Amino acid sequence: MVRIQVLEVPYDSGHRSARHGAGPSALVRAGAAARLASSGARVETAEITIPGRFVTEVGGGIEVMRRTAGAVGGAGGAAPVVLAGNCGASVGVMAAHARAGRRVGVLWLDAHGDLQVPGTTTSGFFDGMALALLTGRCWQNLASTIPGFLPVRDEAVALVGGHALEPAEESSLQSSAMTWVPPARLRAGDGVVQEVVARLAAHVEALHVHVDLDVVDTSVGRANGYAVPGGLDGDEVRAVIRGATSRLPLVSATLASWDPAYDVDGRVLDVAMDVLQEVGGALAGS
Repeated sequence: MVRIQVLEVPYDSGHRSARHGAGPSALVRAGAAARLASSGARVETAEITIPGRFVTEVGGGIEVMRRTAGAVGGAGGAAPVVLAGNCGASVGVMAAHARAGRRVGVLWLDAHGDLQVPGTTTSGFFDGMALALLTGRCWQNLASTIPGFLPVRDEAVALVGGHALEPAEESSLQSSAMTWVPPARLRAGDGVVQEVVARLAAHVEALHVHVDLDVVDTSVGRANGYAVPGGLDGDEVRAVIRGATSRLPLVSATLASWDPAYDVDGRVLDVAMDVLQEVGGALAGS
């Protein structure tokens, strides 16, 4: 029987249960573990805690990554499903895979590029640099303090659903070997996901799926204060995951950036729970 570890990471910018940090605990209360277990997997739960002290945004974010890496690495082989306030939690997951010598690629579903660096950001939001950090574009010294961290090669990364990108992020993508699939390209015809995963499969042997819930279009619901029109619907998100994991085995997943205060009618929560069921099925091979 497949073992899944639900890792609750209730932090946003180092602050516990604030803003996006309220999402992970709300997902747990809504039955996240049961949705994952519906595939027949054995589900365990754990929680990341930062000691009660003053933290800076960058320092707190890096500490979450460190502790996520440690928790995933110490899970005794259970497949991690991380419920996180910030996208940076996936950096910790990937560091644990690197430390274990696994060749894991990243399918990053997000409305945004998360490719800002200190020299381009106008918001100063550290989590807007998560994918840039993961691929070695910024914060190299701090990233080196995350156990096992190695930059993920561009060829092993696909950004799917990204459409609210700043010019500097677009430029970074277009000059890189990362694959970028905005919503219009995803809908352009059959076989797009298979093409993307075939590219990844040339470089990796397994897949980590990262879902920032603001990839969901605002006509479905608002995942957080950064949500914008033009995204994917729930069926499209699930179809991307299903298509990708039919070609590459899924070894971990992160569900991030859901702020319950914006999701007043619970429609994004419904999408999140359906995504967890899809993830559970992929991890269990069902």
